[in-house]
Amino acid sequence: MTLSLVLKVTVPAAFFGYAIVANLALLTKPDTPMPVIDGLFDGRITHDIDTLYRDNLPHKQPAVGLIGAARYILLDEGRPGVVVGRKGTLFTAEEFRAADAATYDKALGVILAAAGELQQQGVELVVAPLPAKIDLLRAQGHDTGESQRLALFYNAFLRDLGDLGIQAIDTRPALLPLAQPFLMTDTHWSPEGAAAVAQLIADSGTLAAGEDVFTTQSDPVAIFAGDLVTYVTSDALAPRIGLRPEQVTPYRAVAQIVDGGTLDIFGGGTGSSGTVDLVGTSYSANPNWSFAEALKLALHRDVINYAEEGKGPFAPMQTYLSARDPLNGAAQVIWEIPVRYLTDPDILQAKSKDQV
Repeated sequence: MTLSLVLKVTVPAAFFGYAIVANLALLTKPDTPMPVIDGLFDGRITHDIDTLYRDNLPHKQPAVGLIGAARYILLDEGRPGVVVGRKGTLFTAEEFRAADAATYDKALGVILAAAGELQQQGVELVVAPLPAKIDLLRAQGHDTGESQRLALFYNAFLRDLGDLGIQAIDTRPALLPLAQPFLMTDTHWSPEGAAAVAQLIADSGTLAAGEDVFTTQSDPVAIFAGDLVTYVTSDALAPRIGLRPEQVTPYRAVAQIVDGGTLDIFGGGTGSSGTVDLVGTSYSANPNWSFAEALKLALHRDVINYAEEGKGPFAPMQTYLSARDPLNGAAQVIWEIPVRYLTDPDILQAKSKDQV
């Protein structure tokens, strides 16, 4: 018997055998919600059967992981939401979204309104735009045209902010020289990238340096699967196909007592230049990247972090403005804005709903 004939016989047998076993396991599983016969007359039974198999079929997660791993190995692809690059680098598909003029103009309007509200309170706003990952890691991408387009888009955003009279710091020069400004399998920057941007902000002279003294205290090493891995395969299978876990060492900037000074409850010593408020996305909010801590070390000033995860840059700013005390708030605010959110109509729509 030839190998071809063996495969023709055993593969279908294995498939149908598994189908029988899986269906028996599904139907005998306790508390499995079964379709009701009444749905046969209004079409609802089709929906119920689809839901039954989608939510309860045994081995669903392993099967999805295996299929995703095979797709990645054989086709160099992932599911919708990720763009596969070279050497195990993953990019979010959000970066490749076509720029829509109306969405972009609306984003500029939101930024201008926030800057105007802060200016009325005597607050200085500094916008820190963050370039796209594919812009910085173009050698790991397959389309240099997309990298160049996003670099031009980033530069246009900087120019538009300047034309609107909004102070912005070009963060791209701090990130470009780094070997790993962004994590390989995650949408976010590395702690080294965050620290480089913090130091550039301090060196720009836009924000006055303070006199607070901080020391660095390392937290336990964080090992995790990048947030883009889920669009390819399971966390367990990812290392087997070359998508290794990310590893970072978060740290904290601990305020120290200055000679002859006292440490107040906010961590500022005598001679402090006051706090700086930080607003933004998970690039600032997630402690794994230590961006707020890096700002403290670079500026020698305490930084109060109002960034939020999973909401983009606009909703956290609206929340900050709503809760801010005009009399006691910080005199300077840093607003971190990744450029990929400037083309996301859903983020702007969610922000608008929050305002209502």
